[in-house]
Amino acid sequence: MQSFICPFCSLLCDDIRLEIKNNSFVPLNSNCLILKKSLKRKIKDHFPRIKGKKTTMSIAIEELAKLIKKSKSILFAGMGTDTKGTKVSLDILDKFGGTIDHFSGDSYSKNLKSIQEIGGVYITLAELKNRCDTIIIIETTDQTVPRLFEKYIFPKETINKIKKRKIVYIGSKKPQFLLKNKNRFAFNSIYLNSQNLLNLISQLRQKINNNSLDSTKDKNLTFLFKLLKNTNYGSIILSASELDKDLCDLIINEINLLIQDLNKFTRFAGMFLSGIHHLVTVNEVLLWQTGFPIRTNFSKGYPRHNIDQFSTTRLLAKKEVDLVVWIDSFHEEKITFKKNIKSVLLGIPTHPQKKNADIFIPLGTPGLDHNSHLFRVDKVVSMHLKKIRNISLPSVFEVLSKVKERI
Repeated sequence: MQSFICPFCSLLCDDIRLEIKNNSFVPLNSNCLILKKSLKRKIKDHFPRIKGKKTTMSIAIEELAKLIKKSKSILFAGMGTDTKGTKVSLDILDKFGGTIDHFSGDSYSKNLKSIQEIGGVYITLAELKNRCDTIIIIETTDQTVPRLFEKYIFPKETINKIKKRKIVYIGSKKPQFLLKNKNRFAFNSIYLNSQNLLNLISQLRQKINNNSLDSTKDKNLTFLFKLLKNTNYGSIILSASELDKDLCDLIINEINLLIQDLNKFTRFAGMFLSGIHHLVTVNEVLLWQTGFPIRTNFSKGYPRHNIDQFSTTRLLAKKEVDLVVWIDSFHEEKITFKKNIKSVLLGIPTHPQKKNADIFIPLGTPGLDHNSHLFRVDKVVSMHLKKIRNISLPSVFEVLSKVKERI
């Protein structure tokens, strides 16, 4: 049996036990679908490819170095990597003036705009698990970070031995993760579409700031007002990627403002979930080295950040880059190919689009095939993950370091 820190989502669960047989792994104490699916992938082909045809690693790296030398505008996209992979990516971008974005850029940018404009108050996983007597979950399923609910919303034990935790789900989906635990915790569901959700939060803010329900007949509004007024330590959990795209900015703004309103008389904080590609890790490295998050460009000889201008979708649509280097060392996320834009994929060997890229270089997975450091979703813990599989697949750091040597 092998202890294991799971690298396949931003929770970085460190309680996993694996049964190991001939480089095959079976989780003994977790039913996480992301973990099971990731460990079941069978690697049958280790070959790099150039225009779909098998080649050697040295030739593929040499060709990538040539493309970077010739490029006038590089985009490093996806960025499913660890701290060392991010650092070496920035080294190349700093020298050649490219742009960096992430798979989660579109949803993250919604929250980032709100933080830049009005600020925010955020919670750690330890606080969520051990301190919160009220948890409000907004339009969030258990698909983004599957064990969040098992470990932090419905834990078997808490330091403060919370017995009367109140949980409210607000959204348009049926909360299966709550229904499974209906005998353990009392919870309420408020089913609303995005427009009504926005209206509810706005009205709730108004009532809280006036400290009065007036004569409202809205049962949901009355319920939430009374609940929040009696909360000692509360949190709001939200996944921006699951909100309506047209109203996402407004909803996030109202939630951040609601949290600030609540902190006038109690302790309240938010947690905005990131997904399976470790956006937090990439952002933390960027912030250390540049002072900016993703969607930063280095073409002027110094970092420039612009949420809209430097998005992957826009840059590819406008053909403002001539080379895109996609990085995905954890999963098989779909990538975008555009005519007249060279595409390089540094991805796991089972990636279904490896034959479609101009260059494909197979990668190992951090924390599985090589030692790694990743940041947890709440940003307060850097986890050291250790290699447990004996497969000779390089890391992003190893591949791009060899590219650096050649350029």
